[in-house]
Amino acid sequence: MEKIGRYPTGKYLLNPDKLISFFLGLFLFGSLIKGFASIKYIGLYGSIALFIYIFIRQKHKILLSYRYHVSKNKILIYLLIIFMLSILISIFFSYSDIKPSMKEFRIEFLNVTIFMIISIGTSDKYTKRIFFYAIVMAFVYNIILYGYHYVQTNPNFDFSIRLERNFSDRFEMLYPFIISSIFIFKNKRAKTILSSFLLIGLFGLIMTGARGGWVTIIVETLLFVIIFLLIEKRFIKKILMYAIYVLFASAIMITYVYKNSSSIQSQINLGINPDGRETIIQTRLPIFLEHGNYMTGIGGPGNYQYNKFLNDYKSPKVFGKYEGKEFHYNSDEPLLLQIFYKEGLIGLGTFLILSLYVLWSGLKRISINSDVKSKFLISAVIISYIGEFFVRGIVEGRSFKYIIIYLTIFIIFSSQKEANEDSQYIP
Repeated sequence: MEKIGRYPTGKYLLNPDKLISFFLGLFLFGSLIKGFASIKYIGLYGSIALFIYIFIRQKHKILLSYRYHVSKNKILIYLLIIFMLSILISIFFSYSDIKPSMKEFRIEFLNVTIFMIISIGTSDKYTKRIFFYAIVMAFVYNIILYGYHYVQTNPNFDFSIRLERNFSDRFEMLYPFIISSIFIFKNKRAKTILSSFLLIGLFGLIMTGARGGWVTIIVETLLFVIIFLLIEKRFIKKILMYAIYVLFASAIMITYVYKNSSSIQSQINLGINPDGRETIIQTRLPIFLEHGNYMTGIGGPGNYQYNKFLNDYKSPKVFGKYEGKEFHYNSDEPLLLQIFYKEGLIGLGTFLILSLYVLWSGLKRISINSDVKSKFLISAVIISYIGEFFVRGIVEGRSFKYIIIYLTIFIIFSSQKEANEDSQYIP
């Protein structure tokens, strides 16, 4: 791609292209960790300010980047827009007052959409590298933070006390990227450190007792093996060895924890028991089928319409809590069922079409991409996407904002713009 408007290093102490990528990386990092919300907003507002500055000075450069990315990802972007429009349609035909649902839509999508718009208008050679490191650092940060909190609350290491359950959400989302990172890093010390954090994280995942998270990690590991078996057989030996290593280490840790934790014993002994979710479906699905709008749902993406609807039709008050006079129902149904409730068949159909295209496009880009690092990173995106929405999503809901984050990373990691320079930036 044509190089336009280089910033003279002698005139500018900081290159705006690098700085805006740094702020975007801060936002991504903040979106993938627990707490520390301020860093996410510093990243967002910093990138907005710099984007405006660069646009004023070098509009042509940004427009060329948009032209490139839109031409390479036209169908993906169109399908995403259609999916978001399906959610807006569900809100316009909401069961009750649309204002709370519009607020939920803004909270869910506004910041991540800005993040996506700015990301695809910036220099890939910096953004790709920054995103890679932001994801790796978010993984390490979460391991340290959750581990620290666990030691604080459980100094005697009583394994019958579980680690915070939501650790599993972040771990399973980032796990495929860490597998890729171990193969990407050339430095043996970096590989060793990251592998050590991975083992600690697997132990932490076991200690959450989140059976859905356990299954997700197993499926994500197997997907890695299958993808490279089908597309890149030259890596299969290393990946098989890694998969065996992870599964063997996990088996040892599960055996140890099982012997020393009554809490984890009870979770394992539950097997595939849905742990009350069948009651949620049995008591609420008939109400939606009888009174809900099949095509547009009751209004999404949040839970305002969901709770209003169930309270008005006097659904049994199980699995939830009172907030004032109204009962707040836990929406623990499978993700696809929740989409049907809230966005109807239109929303469900557009989500499935978008997801199938992400999978198909990802596999195609892996097969035709000549850069090894890009193959691993694209694989990580699609495997994490499947794990998040179609494995863990079998048992509980997921946040739509991560769809935007996934697709932004997907576009950046699979970009061939300035490909010769990109390959230098990931060690």
